[in-house]
Amino acid sequence: MWAEGTPLGNPKEADFFRIMMDDGYYREVTIPSHLQKGTVTRENGKTTIFYPQLVDQTGRVFQVEFTVFVEQTEGELCFSSRIHNKDAARVNEVQLPFLDFDTVCDENRENDVLYRPRGMGERIADPWKALEKGHTEYMSADYREIWSPLLYPRPSTMAWMGLQSGGKFLYVGRQDQPYHTCLLNAGRNPRCTEPRLCLSVCHYPLTLTGETLDTARVVVSLADGDWRDGSARYRKWAESSWFENRDRTPWVREFTGWQRIILRHQYGEVFWKYKDLVGVYENGKKYGIDTLMVFGWWRGRFDNGYPLYEPDDALGGEEELKNAVKEIQKRGGRVILYTNGVLMDVKSDFYKNYGADVAMIDLDGNPMLDHYQFSNQGTILRTFGYKTFAQACSGTEEWKQQLLHNGRVKLSMEPDSIFYDQVGGHRCWLCFNKDHKHGVRGDTEPVYRKENFQAINELLGEGQAVGTENTVDIFDPYMDYHHGCDFGNWYAENVYPQLYLNTFPETIMTNRFIHDERDDYRLQLNYALICGYRFDISIYRGRLVDLDGVKHYADHVKRLLEYKEKYRRFFYPAQFAMKDLPDLPSQVMMTEYVCGDERLVLMLNCGREARTAVWGGREYEIPGYGVLSICGDETEMIEGAE
Repeated sequence: MWAEGTPLGNPKEADFFRIMMDDGYYREVTIPSHLQKGTVTRENGKTTIFYPQLVDQTGRVFQVEFTVFVEQTEGELCFSSRIHNKDAARVNEVQLPFLDFDTVCDENRENDVLYRPRGMGERIADPWKALEKGHTEYMSADYREIWSPLLYPRPSTMAWMGLQSGGKFLYVGRQDQPYHTCLLNAGRNPRCTEPRLCLSVCHYPLTLTGETLDTARVVVSLADGDWRDGSARYRKWAESSWFENRDRTPWVREFTGWQRIILRHQYGEVFWKYKDLVGVYENGKKYGIDTLMVFGWWRGRFDNGYPLYEPDDALGGEEELKNAVKEIQKRGGRVILYTNGVLMDVKSDFYKNYGADVAMIDLDGNPMLDHYQFSNQGTILRTFGYKTFAQACSGTEEWKQQLLHNGRVKLSMEPDSIFYDQVGGHRCWLCFNKDHKHGVRGDTEPVYRKENFQAINELLGEGQAVGTENTVDIFDPYMDYHHGCDFGNWYAENVYPQLYLNTFPETIMTNRFIHDERDDYRLQLNYALICGYRFDISIYRGRLVDLDGVKHYADHVKRLLEYKEKYRRFFYPAQFAMKDLPDLPSQVMMTEYVCGDERLVLMLNCGREARTAVWGGREYEIPGYGVLSICGDETEMIEGAE
C-alpha cells in the first residue's frame, strides 16, 4: 500500500466525489458521495461504482445514473466518471476525485506544503492554516469548507497540483484531451472545527436531459520524493498526448526583451509618433534591448474601438509607420505590433453588428464585460470608469475571421511579429451561448482558441513570429513567446516559478510590472534573471519616458544582459532543470540550468538583509536582493539593494 506506515486518514463522512445539480432556480444543489447508495464491481484492476440515482442533502432524488471508474496502474489511481442524465435538472459540475484528509503523511500537519500552478507556481506552507485566507465571510458556504480555487486554463497554467507531506508527494493531475475548462480546488475545514484538508478537481459537463457524458481522467499518486515527481509525471503525460516542442522563430530564441511603449494612450494623449520609433529603438539598443513592443499605434487610440485597427494619420500615417519599421529592421532591431485578441468595445460598429452573436455569455445570459479605468491626472476616469468591453468567444467563426483580418492588417506593416493581447489565457470561462461552435458544451472554448492559434500561425512568413499575453501550457506550442502576466512573472510572497519552469522550460516569456525605479526594482530584475525571463521594459506603463529617463534601472538591465551573454549557453534557449533542492535560509530562492555536463546555479536573496547559503560545502554570504552565480569554479555576485 502506498500509504503504509503513514498516519494518512479521512474524517467521518468524508466524500470522494460531489456533484452540483441546477434546476434553473436552485443553482447549486449539492450531491455528496457519502449519502449515495451504489453497487461496486471489480475486474482486472478496475473498480466500477454505479449509482442508479442521486440524492441531495435534503433527500430530494434526481434521476441521474452516475458511474465512477477507478483504475490502478503503475502506482497511480485514475478516476473518471460517466453521467447519464434522465432528470429535468442539469448536471453542472462533478468534483472528482474529492480528497478529504484529517492527516496526510506527517502527524505534524504544519510541516505539509501545498504546491500548485497558480501562474508560474505557488508554494503554500502549512495549507491547513494558510488556506483560511480564502474565507469569503458570507459570499460562499464557508461553514462547510473554506476553498481557494484555481481555474484552468489560467490563472492555473497547468492542470496538476500536489502536497508535500512526510517525505512523500501526493500528486493530483488531470488528463484531458481535448482539453476542457476545469478547476483545481484546495480547501480546509471551517473555523473552529477539527482540521481537514481537501483537494479536488472540478469538471463542468453541463449535462442536459437525455445526455450521456464522460469526465476527464484524474491521476492521483503518493510517492517518495518531492514536487519534482509531480512535474515529471505531468510532463510525461503531456508528451504522450498534446505537447509539441515548437520550433520557435530563431530571433525569438535570442531576443533579450523589449521596450513596451504606447503611442496614443487610452484617454487620448499622444506620447510618441511613428517617426519617434527609431529613436526609441536606438535608446534601448545601447542597454542591450533591441525590440519594440508597440501599443496604441492605431486610429482611435489604445483600448478603444476594438476590434478595428488601422494606422493613424495623426501619428504620421501608414507609410511613415512602415518606414519606421523598415528602418529599425535595417539597424538590426525588431518590431512587434499589438492588437487585442479578446475584447470588443461595446461602442464599436463590430459589436453593434456582431456582438450578440460573438460575446461569451454567463449563466444568466448576460455578456461577460470588462470595465477599464485608465486615466490621466483627473478623477472622472479613474473613479467612475471609461471603457466597457465585451469578451468575444473563440468558438465563433466571426471572431476567428476578425483575428485573422487583424493579423493581416498588422503583417501589411511588415513587422517581425504580430501580438494578440490577453487571448493566451484571459477568462477561459464557461460560455453559455449554445449557438456558438461549442454548443451546450460551454467548457470547450479553449479548444477553439487552439484552432484559432493554428490559423493565425498560417499567416506568418519566414522569420515572422506570433506572441500573446498570459501563459498556459496547452497554448504554448502555438506561440513563439508570452508577455508574462501571471503570478510568478514578478516576485511576490509564496511565489515558486520552479514549478512551471521545470515542467516546461521551453516556454519563452517576459517579466512584468516594473514601471520605474521603485525601492525593489533590483530585486525584481534579479528575480527575472534567475527565472530566465526576457525583460519587459515599460517605463511609467509605456508612457513618454525611454530608458535614459531611468538610468539606474537601465544600467542594471545592461549589467544583467551582459551576465546572460557570458552564460548564453544556459539561457538562449533556457536549459532550466532543478537537479537539487538544498536546504536554504528563508528568503533565498534557487534556480538551476544545465548545458551538457555543466551546471549553473543561481541563488537570489529576496530579503533586504544579507543571508548565508551553503553550496558544495562552502558558505556564501548573499547581500540583500543580490544574486550568487556558481558555474563550476566560476563564482560571481550580482549586486542587489542600493
